[in-house]
Amino acid sequence: MTPRYLIASLAVLAMLLLSATSAHAAAHEKIVGHEVTINAPDTSVELVGDIYLPDLEKYPKPPLVVLLHQANSSKDIWKDFAEDIASRGFAALAMDLRGYGLSIYNLKLHRNRPQGVFYEGDFDHYPNDIATLVGKALLDWGFRIDTTRFAVIGAELGGSAGILWAQNEPRVKYTAIISPGLDRKGLRIAPVIKNFDDRPLYLVASKKDIYASQSCYLLSDVVDRVLDMDIVDGFLHGNALVNADPDVWAKLIDDLQRYLGDQQAQ
Repeated sequence: MTPRYLIASLAVLAMLLLSATSAHAAAHEKIVGHEVTINAPDTSVELVGDIYLPDLEKYPKPPLVVLLHQANSSKDIWKDFAEDIASRGFAALAMDLRGYGLSIYNLKLHRNRPQGVFYEGDFDHYPNDIATLVGKALLDWGFRIDTTRFAVIGAELGGSAGILWAQNEPRVKYTAIISPGLDRKGLRIAPVIKNFDDRPLYLVASKKDIYASQSCYLLSDVVDRVLDMDIVDGFLHGNALVNADPDVWAKLIDDLQRYLGDQQAQ
């Protein structure tokens, strides 16, 4: 191929890639989060989340993916990922765990608790909090989504809370924990993983994130079946590992399409 034709071919390829990227970006622009709120079961705090829905003409009954952030963060850290998977035919519910983000309104004192302030037993409430907010999302939007197939993806503390919720929620067909820890804020996940049946479970951590990577290895030792697990180079932790590592991002999307994506676009 002559240089002239090579340059022309590369130009056409660049235009095609730009067109595909622009189309994907345009799809993201059409997706907005709808706020979901409900009082926590112990009526001490208001729980807040955002649900992102795909084009419901193209994906009339999308399955639900619950997204849970790491400690010292909020649901907003999942925004780009939520918009991406919504553009691919999934409903995404990103939740502020109690004590973080907007889930800080004290219903008894009628004012916000200071950010980073926690009370005794707060973390133990997380699995029930998740169940409660998911239930409200289904009440509000269940007529537009598939209420029989869920996934949960949680980073660090959110991952621990997510699998503790998933163990008693058979509609969860896939679980992923980013930067897992054997014990996060008293939430111990080894006993749960040991008895987590045969549902797909994915663990991923950075090699230099010592506690998370060692937790992955130890957790893989407590189960009889083989876990899907990746230890990646570097030191990125929690949501940063998802947002900055395109391979982890792509792996999560591939898994969602594999385990939940059997619906066909209309």
